[in-house]
Amino acid sequence: MEIFNGLLNLLYPENLTCIFCDEEIFDNNTFCTCENCQKNLPFIKEKVCERCGDVIKSMATFCDHCQKSKTYYDKARSVFYYKDEIRNCLKKFKFDGCKYLYKPFAKFMAKKYKEESFDCDVITYVPIHETRLKMRGYNQAELLAKELAKILNLPFVENAIIKTKKTLAQADLNYKQRQSNLLNVFKVVDKNAFKNKNVLIVDDIFTTGATIGSCAGEIKKANANKVFALTLAHTIIEE
Repeated sequence: MEIFNGLLNLLYPENLTCIFCDEEIFDNNTFCTCENCQKNLPFIKEKVCERCGDVIKSMATFCDHCQKSKTYYDKARSVFYYKDEIRNCLKKFKFDGCKYLYKPFAKFMAKKYKEESFDCDVITYVPIHETRLKMRGYNQAELLAKELAKILNLPFVENAIIKTKKTLAQADLNYKQRQSNLLNVFKVVDKNAFKNKNVLIVDDIFTTGATIGSCAGEIKKANANKVFALTLAHTIIEE
C-alpha cells in the first residue's frame, strides 16, 4: 500500500494549486498557499487574552469574560480570524465535502502549536453527534487532530470522548443559550486516555469557547493534568 501511495504522489503530486485562489504553485509549498494569499491571510498577531485567545486592547492579561467567568481549559489559541478566505475555505471544508483541506490547515496549526510552546502529551478533538457524522461523512475536527498529531509526532486519542445528545447549531444561539445548549452533552468513555496528561483539544472554530469549555470540563473530570485548545480560526466578537 505504501508503494502504491508513493506512485500516486509521483503521478498526482499535492501542492500544485493554492487552496485559496486556485493559482498554480511552482515551488514546494508547505501550506499549499501562494505567496500573495499567504501574505494577506488574517493571521492573529495582536495581543490576546492569556486564557481564551481573544484579542484585547487593554494592558490586562485576561479579557473581561475570563476575569469574571471560570473556564475549564487552561489556554486556547487560534491561527486565524474567522473571516475572508479562511471563512470561505472552512465552509467548504465543513459543509461541501472538501476533506483534502485538513492537510494544509493542520500544517498551519502545527506552526501555531510550536509558536505558543504548548507542551501536550496527547491530542484529541471535539466530537460530533453520530447522526451528524453520518450526514456529513466525517468530523472535520477529527481530521485536523489526527493530522496534527502526525505532524507533531504525538499520540492521537480517538473516540475517548463522545457527544451523547444532538444539539442545536451553536452559530444560531447567543452566549447564554450556547452554554445551556451544551450542558451534559459530552462524555469521556475512556478516562485512562487522559489521566495525569496534558491534553490538547482540536476544533475548527472558536467562538465563545462554550464547546471547548464543555469538552475540557469532562476531560478535567477524567483527571487530566491540564487542557489546552487549538483551533484554526477565532470568531471576531463585536464589541
